[in-house]
Amino acid sequence: MLYALRDKDGKITALTDRAIPDAQPANPSDPEVMAFLSLDGENFAANDFLDESDLSTIRILEDLIDTLIDRQIIRFTDLPAAAQRKLLSRKVARSLANPDSEDPGSSDYVQDNMFIREDEQLF
Repeated sequence: MLYALRDKDGKITALTDRAIPDAQPANPSDPEVMAFLSLDGENFAANDFLDESDLSTIRILEDLIDTLIDRQIIRFTDLPAAAQRKLLSRKVARSLANPDSEDPGSSDYVQDNMFIREDEQLF
């Protein structure tokens, strides 16, 4: 079930999957819900949307993993070997695709963009 929080004018301000105080049941196909999610209600196809959003979602997950590693919540080596290889491959490909996005000569860039740190091993 989907629930909507509304402002004093009745406009949706948040959606949740839990019945929290002041939340009202909402139909996912309701035009107001679609507008809140910036989805085209008339031409919306869930499978097409999921396919199109996969790439951006993957990038979000990569950034999340990088953040968890940077904050030492997990170690790169805690990930399965196949995941390590995939993440390293994508990181290398991104650096090749966007060589001008940072100054590779700066020590901050090198420190922040290390693929594997000294205390980690790939295998």
